[in-house]
Amino acid sequence: MLPIQTTTFDNGFSIISRALPGARSVALGLWLFNGSRHEQPGQQGYAHLLEHLFFKGCGELDALAIARLTDRWGGQLNAFTGRELTALHGWVPAARQRQLAELLIAMLTDTRFDADDLAAEQGVVLQEMAGQADAPDEAAESLAVQLACGDNPLGLEILGNEATVQAATVEALQAYRQGLLQGTRLALVAVGAVDHAQLCAAGAPLAALPAGSRPQTTAPVLAGGAHTERRRAEQAQLLWVLPAPGSAAADYPAAALANHLLGGGVSSRLFQELRERLGLVYDIRSSIESYADCGLWIVQTACRPRDQLRCREAVARCIEELAVQGPSEQELADARDYLAAVLTLEEDSLETHMERLAREYFYLGRHPALEERLAALQQVDAAAVATLVGRAWQARWELVWGPEA
Repeated sequence: MLPIQTTTFDNGFSIISRALPGARSVALGLWLFNGSRHEQPGQQGYAHLLEHLFFKGCGELDALAIARLTDRWGGQLNAFTGRELTALHGWVPAARQRQLAELLIAMLTDTRFDADDLAAEQGVVLQEMAGQADAPDEAAESLAVQLACGDNPLGLEILGNEATVQAATVEALQAYRQGLLQGTRLALVAVGAVDHAQLCAAGAPLAALPAGSRPQTTAPVLAGGAHTERRRAEQAQLLWVLPAPGSAAADYPAAALANHLLGGGVSSRLFQELRERLGLVYDIRSSIESYADCGLWIVQTACRPRDQLRCREAVARCIEELAVQGPSEQELADARDYLAAVLTLEEDSLETHMERLAREYFYLGRHPALEERLAALQQVDAAAVATLVGRAWQARWELVWGPEA
């Protein structure tokens, strides 16, 4: 594997690439430090709606022309919006990498859409909202995060709300997009059979943007709480939202290990207790979302309404035991092995590797070697895991969503 190449222009825009010997394709993403937590009042849902509109046209290309190019290059072109990052990304044969980079840049800087395009995508987003409302696990998670974060913008729903999405205008969205075109908020990242010089040539339009600055945010303070939301459903959704470290925090490796031990796999304590031993749930999962200044740790499951209390007690018991006793040496060793395997396997996935480089750029400002990341896991002991779990559990927010028991 060759070293990572980084070119940073005077305005802060960076191009990051890593060539992988033997690769014949390139995973490439245009990353923007912007998400739902950065939206101002009246803009809720703009980041996600704009992501849809990027595909409506740019320069001389309309939506159909973009789609035809995508098909000709292999059909791998997509985008996503998160709470803190937005990405336009694709996976193409190596010979198409400069063309893909130029297309993604044009989609961002020369976005073209009219009132009819906007109306169509507003309808699509409203359908996304309806689909989420009909998916109990998604609706419950959205509500739980909002309740846990309180007034902090991190808790805003990524899709926005119906009122602001329907009220959006072409002029307002183009002004919003224009405000995002700042060098320090942008990165072009590629992994595979990359030609760094070609990417630098393609990135010239972004190198000419004003530098600007990344938006300042305040992390939410989770103080704990509980809420019951009664809805008609076949199952009760149970969620716990806990605070977690940000991506650059010193205790992030401990959080990653704790998450896996608790509910990150089929050997985890929660899965073994609630699914395998008690038979109360079909599935239970635990995941951490990490951002620049904080993280959210979400534990979620669903059960029969009459089993709500038993499930809640079992989850509390598992987490409290881990907080008091810590993991056994065998558990900790197994968790380290699992995460080490994941990190190693990611090196062979072009798209996952590309995304990791982008997140490291924005959150760490550097790219730790695989050996350094593996060493960080080895340095976490049982006491560190127990302390982190106990502290997080004290600040938990619990949601029960569904019918009466």
